[in-house]
Amino acid sequence: MNPYLILSIVLLVIVAALVVYIVADKIKRRKDLDELIDFLTKVQDRDSFPDLGLEAEGKMLILRSEIYKLASTLQEQYSGEVRKNAYMADMLSNISHQIKTPLTAINLMTDALKNGSLDEASRRRCIANIESQTDHITWLVRTLLALAEIDAGVLVLKKEDVPVKDIVDGIVSGIAIEADIRDVEIKTDVPFDNVISCDRRWMSEAFSNIIKNSLQHTEPGGFISISSEETNLSVNIHIEDNGCGISKNDLPHIFERFYHGGKSDPNSNGIGLSLAKQIINSQNGTVSCESEEGKGTVFEIKIYKSATV
Repeated sequence: MNPYLILSIVLLVIVAALVVYIVADKIKRRKDLDELIDFLTKVQDRDSFPDLGLEAEGKMLILRSEIYKLASTLQEQYSGEVRKNAYMADMLSNISHQIKTPLTAINLMTDALKNGSLDEASRRRCIANIESQTDHITWLVRTLLALAEIDAGVLVLKKEDVPVKDIVDGIVSGIAIEADIRDVEIKTDVPFDNVISCDRRWMSEAFSNIIKNSLQHTEPGGFISISSEETNLSVNIHIEDNGCGISKNDLPHIFERFYHGGKSDPNSNGIGLSLAKQIINSQNGTVSCESEEGKGTVFEIKIYKSATV
């Protein structure tokens, strides 16, 4: 056979193969593009991410994987913002609800003062009540904002070594008159060398809320015992009373925000114990409670010496 004819046939076969390859490659690229568009459409729906697809390979699989990662990150950020907005809405609603009652009382007493028909004793009582309700609103707002800061992780805590006795003695001194009026004995057994690393102000707030809760639920003639001990891992503080106790149904919920148990004080806002728990937890500590109706309650606070919680 003529060698030039053979060469021509070989060249023709090569050209035909190249044409087939180019056409097939274009078809494949078009198919990959269609599949990528379909993948992006599913990702955009956000309800659920599609599988990367076993049919994808090479650069197309890498591209899908990167899109998937980016979409996942964006969805997580979006969900986080939604949660933050919902939390802020709930917090504002809670603040509004909590200050409604004292504001109503202030308005009523203000109207009574405007009337001018009150005698001097009644007028003084109204003024004292207005001051009390104003202080209560201030405490509510400060407490709720503190809870929001703790939840958001932006509360600035100034750590220092503080003797537990200093904290306890300061709280007991502040409630001594109320305890005398209620005829409740407060006993303390706190060694001075029991020292914890904490923000003094906020830890005092936490301890105070728990001790005041015990005082409110202890009958005349009862007692509150506050003691502490040090172990290799932690300093443990016990706050015990022989008050009315907590029911089995209420006990699992006492640290929940705005929870009101069956024996709660009608004037309680249900945030004192919740705030105490969050403060203690934020300072490398834990708080737990054991109680029996009619026999009393024991709170145990553990402040760990190292980041073990």
